[in-house]
Amino acid sequence: MKFIYEYVLDALAAGKRAVLVTVAVVTEGPGQDGKREKENIFPLPGGKRFFSPELKAGTLGADWLDRTADELAGRALRSGTLEKAWVSGPAGAAAAGHCLLVAEPFFRPDELVILGAGHVARPLVQMAAMLGYAVTVVDDRPEFASRERFPEARQVICADFEQALENLPLGPGTSVVIVTRGHQHDLLCLERLIGRDLAYLGMIGSRRKIKLMKEHLLAKGVPEERIAAVYMPIGLDLGAQTPEEIAVSIAAELIKVRRGGGARSLAEDFGGGRGNRGYLRGGSLAAQDLDLFQTLVACVRQGTPAALATVIAARGSSPRKAGAKMLIFPDGSICGTIGGGLVEEEVRRAGLDLLAADGLPVLFEYAMDNDTAAAEGMICGGKVEVLLEPVSPSKIS
Repeated sequence: MKFIYEYVLDALAAGKRAVLVTVAVVTEGPGQDGKREKENIFPLPGGKRFFSPELKAGTLGADWLDRTADELAGRALRSGTLEKAWVSGPAGAAAAGHCLLVAEPFFRPDELVILGAGHVARPLVQMAAMLGYAVTVVDDRPEFASRERFPEARQVICADFEQALENLPLGPGTSVVIVTRGHQHDLLCLERLIGRDLAYLGMIGSRRKIKLMKEHLLAKGVPEERIAAVYMPIGLDLGAQTPEEIAVSIAAELIKVRRGGGARSLAEDFGGGRGNRGYLRGGSLAAQDLDLFQTLVACVRQGTPAALATVIAARGSSPRKAGAKMLIFPDGSICGTIGGGLVEEEVRRAGLDLLAADGLPVLFEYAMDNDTAAAEGMICGGKVEVLLEPVSPSKIS
């Protein structure tokens, strides 16, 4: 049998979108002994259903409830954010009660292709990996395009740039950074990519180089709006000079484009890089959860007790938003984070209590008033809702 989170891992590995629907709360449901009452039409809290456009797995115990979960999952895929809904029994049902469904969308990790494996690429790969990108490095020099030089990259390709670009699957979730060793290679890459539907396209270069390249592209008939969409010169205006500083400015611009920030890009002086509203709508970045999911599945397979904490709502001055996850182990250690500070410590303790009691999932709410928030260095208070659920071999679909 396959653990339900393995479906999530399989979908992400295949580059698919997926949703996990969880029964978070049941009212007038399970009795005092934890067994389902005869008139209860809802499952116990913690029931899960996997949904993707290609596959559905797991059941919440009734066809009508599975259909409702699938509708909520479809909504989560369209919105790109975690969705919640209280569900009542179908018309004519004898039993009263409600359940809270939580639909959490997962998307393939953002991809970053770095064309050029020189001095800027090394620190940029490290930073991009920390930001959750699946990184591909391309260079035609074997001494530069090596796994030893880029251990954090998902793949390192030693090939001619034109050949590599023909074979790489590039799409709306792909960002591309052009930092090759020379103007000729930069221009070749830019000409191959400027018409593609990408999340981000940036090219390194001096102001004189950028001016000449824009004139060349215009002379070849490339529409002005396509040229203006390229971030060149690349990076935020940080006054960066060293390779490491330049890598920081590029990584910061990737964040700006991903989240819709307002920091000034160097490209704005050239009429480029405009119209950014942020393309990542969801609160959970899949790449950052992969290790946690793999650890979770390993816990189930090995029979290691753990509690899973998932932020399902956050308002005010909360450090992380809906979708953040953390595993809590009986010895008090954790994997992942929901933001640190008082909230995380409270959730960690609640998770330990849940494990000690071998209890059912529970919705944990933490509200921080303004005085407490100020003591923690926060501007104002906030409220966080966290779903705590035990992880056990019984949760297999």
